[in-house]
Amino acid sequence: MIIKKKSMIVAVMSSVVISIVLVMTLIAYLTYIELKGEEFRRSYQVLLQKVNARVYARHLEISGLDARIEASGPLKGKPVIEGSIKNNGSRGIDDIILKVRFLDSDGAILYEATFHPQDPPLGASALQQVAIPYLTGHSHEMIRPGSTFPFKAIMADCPPEMLMSLRKDGRSSKVSGAWSGRLSPEVIAMDF
Repeated sequence: MIIKKKSMIVAVMSSVVISIVLVMTLIAYLTYIELKGEEFRRSYQVLLQKVNARVYARHLEISGLDARIEASGPLKGKPVIEGSIKNNGSRGIDDIILKVRFLDSDGAILYEATFHPQDPPLGASALQQVAIPYLTGHSHEMIRPGSTFPFKAIMADCPPEMLMSLRKDGRSSKVSGAWSGRLSPEVIAMDF
């Protein structure tokens, strides 16, 4: 039986369309696998930083922790946290993320501030800084073994109640009667 010309064109066109759909599906699947692989790598890096923080935190000493309203300089009138980190371990720290909890006299958490102590304390507290890893390298100063690193960070999105409490006394809110001023630091991520 001879295939008619119209039937042959329909068969060829159908085969081409099916082939294109298969190729596009394969490309989309490979792209999906690549994106998932990248997502898993990022999740692994974040998990590794958290594990590093838990293991290596015993070698860090956070001291002089204080919260106040800056009285002078470019940060004048901004709520800041300052202190120092001493690296008693054997490894240099490229990046670290601290979480400082503000506790009342009963130990209840009133506010949490999460920040990179190695970032310079410049800019407005309302702006969030976003790191673009392929445009900027490690701009953080390394905390070398045996060294002490002083830091000062703006408290972004500080609640009005905390601002009022910090402004009650010109020095530190630790003297204020409305808030006991206890600060509890925690290292939540670290990279070597």
